[in-house]
Amino acid sequence: MPCVPLLDRGRRVGILCMGNEPVEITHQGKRYLFEWTGASGWVAVNQDGTERLSPVPSAVYRQLPEKGGE
Repeated sequence: MPCVPLLDRGRRVGILCMGNEPVEITHQGKRYLFEWTGASGWVAVNQDGTERLSPVPSAVYRQLPEKGGE
């Protein structure tokens, strides 16, 4: 998810993180979800939005757009 610093008179007072709609890729009958992050690019997530711990086939990553939302 993209995060931006919140500034007040040039001083950081917080960070605002905004979730985005996951992208779904289907590969060999399995469903994989990804979210775009500014720092890491595409990140695989579980259906409940938590980070995925199981491996994702490289063929699935090749199906993702170059950048988030494009």
